[in-house]
Amino acid sequence: MSGAGAMERWRSCPALADQDEAFLASVADYLAQLQALSHEQRHCLALFKVAELVNALIQIKERREAVDRVGPELAQRSFALVRSVIRNRTLPYAGSQSQCLRDPQLTAVIDEGCRLFHLGKANKDLYQQALALSAAQCLALQDQLGPALDQYLQLSGLVVPKTLVTAVRKSFIEAYRS
Repeated sequence: MSGAGAMERWRSCPALADQDEAFLASVADYLAQLQALSHEQRHCLALFKVAELVNALIQIKERREAVDRVGPELAQRSFALVRSVIRNRTLPYAGSQSQCLRDPQLTAVIDEGCRLFHLGKANKDLYQQALALSAAQCLALQDQLGPALDQYLQLSGLVVPKTLVTAVRKSFIEAYRS
């Protein structure tokens, strides 16, 4: 997204339709920060974001005991992988090199998201900030999330059902198109 028109077009995406102005203002603030990242930084952040999104949907489905849940083994493997990425700042790939996420700007974004998510468990306002940051990431990384999802699924070693992949695409890629 670039230019003044694109800066406002994001407000019309379906995922933000029911959000209040305070939430949208937070998204705008985060979006401005994320758009300052280089192409390579956005690529790396997109890889982390899809790992996070896949894991989030898996964990939600498991917790809710959804009919289409993937089972405790895949849920644990996915959780362990994302946790390892956060701790080690690398996204390991099965049988190949890992993706380094040690860039200070990337670690700052990842750390902020983790901080807001964990503190948000006890504070509704901070949870809304975590959601605003996540929405801004989906917007800023819009052109890279699809390819990053494909790359992650191919190289992570996780066998994720197509229904879950479709849910990620629908909820976090398509829903953020304006």
